[in-house]
Amino acid sequence: MPGRPTVVSDGAGFPASGTAQVLAPLPSSRTYRAARPAFFWLVEREVLRFLKIWHFTIAGHVVSALLFVVVFGFALDGRASGVPGVSYAQFILPGLAAQAMLNVGYINGTTSLFEARHYRYLNDVLASPLRWWEVNAALVTGGIVREVLTGAGVLLVGVPLTGVGVRRPAILLAAAVAVLVIGAQLGVLVGSYARSLDQVYAIETLLVLPLGFLGGIFYPVSRLPGPWQVASELNPAFYVVQSLRIGFLGTGDIPSGLALGVVYGLAAVLTGWSVLLFRSGSRLKP
Repeated sequence: MPGRPTVVSDGAGFPASGTAQVLAPLPSSRTYRAARPAFFWLVEREVLRFLKIWHFTIAGHVVSALLFVVVFGFALDGRASGVPGVSYAQFILPGLAAQAMLNVGYINGTTSLFEARHYRYLNDVLASPLRWWEVNAALVTGGIVREVLTGAGVLLVGVPLTGVGVRRPAILLAAAVAVLVIGAQLGVLVGSYARSLDQVYAIETLLVLPLGFLGGIFYPVSRLPGPWQVASELNPAFYVVQSLRIGFLGTGDIPSGLALGVVYGLAAVLTGWSVLLFRSGSRLKP
């Protein structure tokens, strides 16, 4: 057949010695199909990365939050007041759950993306058929899964321990979705900019944790003096805490519409910022 490579045989079905062995590819009616999309492979990698050491990445944060409930919630019950008719342990539990989810979302995104940039295996991911938005979505999904497991662990023990109920489930669900996105996208953003692990831990110590604890976890902001109340209301973590607290207790320092509006606005801003970074790819290079 014209154009088809030939092989000189020695009569026994093997190529004759001294001849070039040119083999044509065998025709096939089957086309290659990946066992699963690359996006799910990357999500699985992100999830398995922290599940392999779950006692550090999840259980440690759950225990820390519950220790605050036991030490402060029960030790100060009757001495510190939050909402009338609500125990102090019930008052602080929603904020501690929010803080735990934000912390693990931040840590997951920063460490995962920083290591990928530092050791340069992010280049292989970016060179794959994955689109830029799929890489971003996979990293965010990994952080959200870790946040969900951590928040569920805190509430699984904290709700029976404190006896807190869910007064407004629709608001709680809506607030939880926004909080998950905020924590995951914040981690991805910082991981894109960080040049060292020292920067990652410094931002957590000097920004993420202080904003959370000053966001009204342990006290009602409405009882603070005027200037401090204004300062608290400028803190984005304040609205995160309030949105979850309203879902559990049915009331908070601000209306539910304002709390949800701010947390969804913050989630949209962080997501848009993250999308711009991944679309350009400029901050993803080591």
